[in-house]
Amino acid sequence: MTVPLHALDPSRRIIRIAGSGTTAFLQSLLTANVETLPVGECRPGALLTPQGRILADMMICRREDEEFLLDCDATRTADLYTRLRRFRLRLPIDLECFETATVWIIWNTDTAPSGAFADPRPGHLGWRWIGDAPAVAGEAGNLDDWHARRIIAGVPQGPVDLIPERALMLEAGLDKIDAVDFSKGCYVGQEVTARTHYRGLVKRRIAPLRIGTGCPQPGAEIRDEDSLLGAVLSVAPVEGGAVCLAAMKLSDLHRIMDTDAALTAGDYAASLAVPDWMLPLPDPARTDSA
Repeated sequence: MTVPLHALDPSRRIIRIAGSGTTAFLQSLLTANVETLPVGECRPGALLTPQGRILADMMICRREDEEFLLDCDATRTADLYTRLRRFRLRLPIDLECFETATVWIIWNTDTAPSGAFADPRPGHLGWRWIGDAPAVAGEAGNLDDWHARRIIAGVPQGPVDLIPERALMLEAGLDKIDAVDFSKGCYVGQEVTARTHYRGLVKRRIAPLRIGTGCPQPGAEIRDEDSLLGAVLSVAPVEGGAVCLAAMKLSDLHRIMDTDAALTAGDYAASLAVPDWMLPLPDPARTDSA
């Protein structure tokens, strides 16, 4: 019998947006389709620069028809809030940093906790409960265990994986997990994102690695013999080792998958662990020649 686990995620903050026209407001700004998001559900999304670079990624939670909670990394909340205020102009929308709200992660259960938002991303990431404390049976869990589940599923999150004003949605594979909608119309950064998608211009991809023993630090080099392939992004310990995310060229990823090349992450042996949802990877010949 599995026991539900829950943990407070102190790295998250909430921005609340409500009022007539909130849906249209967010639809014109964010990468995800918020019009099709049912009340009581959430999906990933982001606010981009006009050049298509990620400013802040988030989980978009629809609490009421015209009320949304943006669940984002605490280090990006102030900047995101300022930018949303700038776009709001004179629209009749309430916009506030929801200081009293905390984000709890609930996993290891298929039973929906009352009032929680199901996390739709790959990897059975459970539920997100926004409030004082989750009303759920179970035990206190280790948030690192949840992050290990997220990382081995290849799901990037926050400014470590998605470096502000540098990361691209398609390089993170976020188009494959419903964080980008290519048919909803205009939003900030839409033109560049759509062109990258339709012309096959993605040259890099974030992918997970397993480390057999030891735990490298974020920023550690990913190498194949003498070649530098990338750097460790987010990392979490697991029994006997660790898992991490790394951004590498698609041509290198294909070569590693074809040859089962030996990798290192910092001082530790590593192996590529591409999840099924990321496959097939884009053709490296097409992307690298663009």
